Amino acid sequence: MPGRPCLGPVSTSLLLLAVAVVGGRGVGEAQIDTERRANLELGVEGPLRGNGPISGYIFFLWNRPHFLEEEDLYLRVVVAPVYLNAELVRDGWPAPGHALGIGGGGGLFAYNFDEFRDGRHLGEESFWGHGAEVIASYYRRFKIADVLPIEGQLRLRPQYNVYQRGPDTAREFRLPADTLIQSARVGLRLGGVPPELLPDVAVELSLWYEPSFRESTEPYGLPGALREPKHLTQKTWARAGGIVSLFGNHTARLFATVGTAPDTDALSSFRLGSALPFRSEFPLLLHGYYLDEVFAKRFWLMNFSYHFPFWPGTERYRLRLNADYARVEYLDRHELPRHGLRGVGADLTIALRDWITLILGYGYGFDAPRGSGFGGHEANALIEFKF
Repeated sequence: MPGRPCLGPVSTSLLLLAVAVVGGRGVGEAQIDTERRANLELGVEGPLRGNGPISGYIFFLWNRPHFLEEEDLYLRVVVAPVYLNAELVRDGWPAPGHALGIGGGGGLFAYNFDEFRDGRHLGEESFWGHGAEVIASYYRRFKIADVLPIEGQLRLRPQYNVYQRGPDTAREFRLPADTLIQSARVGLRLGGVPPELLPDVAVELSLWYEPSFRESTEPYGLPGALREPKHLTQKTWARAGGIVSLFGNHTARLFATVGTAPDTDALSSFRLGSALPFRSEFPLLLHGYYLDEVFAKRFWLMNFSYHFPFWPGTERYRLRLNADYARVEYLDRHELPRHGLRGVGADLTIALRDWITLILGYGYGFDAPRGSGFGGHEANALIEFKF
């Protein structure tokens, strides 16, 4: 979607500043959350092979149902060092089962763009993006059998983007024009996944459509290879899956995602890659690939993981095995040698305290082009504090 954070900071020295906005914006766009939360999320990922950037996020999620002791008032705030997103929702208005929300956000590095081709990160064609947005939402909520929640959502999100050269951007590179982008989203979601690193139980079935209109479409890029963004782009995607707790503190997770954006551009296409879970509301994870390395017009993606005690009887140390597979139709000029992309990963999860969780992970991308062959190696670390 236009303006979503495409982190991959173009300079390692600016990591702690530039990573601040990835997960935060995605979490801030979730559905109405009826649970009190005060979570600090930190994540970082970097390549063990190849020239990919170090990627990550730092943000604090603060969710308060019954805000100001009002039964039908909900407040969600996502704070990062250089970004803020907030939404205030009035439930039960104009009638029971309906809700209206108003919010906004803005800051630095929220709309960064990192260019990849043939498994290489092109810093000379990557740049920073800053901006602000206003959010107006309408929710329609009800339950099946008084248990399983269904939520319809209509969201209007005008935003203004300002682009700036990064430290590696080529001097002759022409930046996209600063512009107003009018975005909307309509969707239906059954269930949902809590914004936590390791939820034990969840189920979701959702369908979404998102059009975006970019006012300025002046060409950008290197001389002789200029690209012109499209005025109107449209994306449709669906996700289905769940998380289930099994015997002996074992947990299994399976999700399938499919998406299409037949008439799109590099600034608006689907982006797959990385093992960072909070980089967007619908992260398209591929272990062993750079963050947002894959530009897709159409795709389907399967993500499976199995989480179990590292040795019998322990609850503090657990191992999670991950397997991903995507089938991709690439955006023009961003083709990779193979259309089927396989990734696997292994994570050691450690409960340092009841309220602190640490994850140390490794991912391998079988079909990620690296140098003269294939095989992407990525390492990541995640930590969650629940206050």
